[in-house]
Amino acid sequence: MKTITRSQAIQDLHLELLKLVDEQSSLCQVAARRGLFCNGFERWSDEELEQRIPFEWQGEGKETRAELLRLVNLWMLGLQNLRAGRLPCDLEADGQCRSPFCGGWEQFSESELGQFHSELCGEEIQVVADAALEPERALGPE
Repeated sequence: MKTITRSQAIQDLHLELLKLVDEQSSLCQVAARRGLFCNGFERWSDEELEQRIPFEWQGEGKETRAELLRLVNLWMLGLQNLRAGRLPCDLEADGQCRSPFCGGWEQFSESELGQFHSELCGEEIQVVADAALEPERALGPE
């Protein structure tokens, strides 16, 4: 089984995930619809979703789940920039943005990234921490 670093696994996943999104569908919405990756918005109950909604969005408490999901998708589309090749997970990892809806790449273990890689990229791999392969590279030719 091939071994790759966490950064490489994320890069591979990123390229595959970019193929699944569009200007109207955030990665989170696609993940929820297809049961991929983190399961997007579907990982939360109605109550959990409501608790994550920013105060400014809250109406009279009569919003349907469909309406809440529409608002959350719009929020995530604001973070997603397809022209720049950015997904919501990328911004979370860079520390550029904190959203109540995404924990970024850091929410996933190396084992989970390996599983996602197998599902999305079609290649079974072992993912190791970035530093795990660095000593070999740092030595270089003697």
